[in-house]
Amino acid sequence: MIQIRVHDESELYNSFDPMQERISDDVYRYLKSYCTGLRSHEHSMDAIRIISDEAVDADHFSTCVRNAARRDCEEFDGQISRNNRLAVWEYLMGILLSIAGVALSVALDQVLLALISFLGTMALREAITISVKINPDIRRLRKLLDPLFAFKLDVVSAEEYNEKRLQ
Repeated sequence: MIQIRVHDESELYNSFDPMQERISDDVYRYLKSYCTGLRSHEHSMDAIRIISDEAVDADHFSTCVRNAARRDCEEFDGQISRNNRLAVWEYLMGILLSIAGVALSVALDQVLLALISFLGTMALREAITISVKINPDIRRLRKLLDPLFAFKLDVVSAEEYNEKRLQ
């Protein structure tokens, strides 16, 4: 269980958002810190407890956390899409330059052929790096946010919490 201690509900939301639709960056960063592999073993992310001096709208906070995680996931998905487009472009350029290198090897001098082949190889290497390393890393980061979509929220008054701790 992860616990958050606040004095009032407004501390959970971005201070510049009068509608309190966006979770505070500090609160969200704190919650995301428990999504890493190492921290997730220390603390179960299945429940979040808010300890507050005043009442907190649990449903609204849960929605805001899920919306923040959804925005991060959409950003990761967008980056993966951009990377995939770049990889396709790199594959195309690599293949075309490699074919051009082979085709021109008959007619042109060897320096130009080596340069064309080198550029083709570099483009292919970049495309493979995107496909094999970068996109899987982004997918792994996206998967770490999964606990923020399925958690139970428990709101406890500060007095009640202090009484339980003293017992």
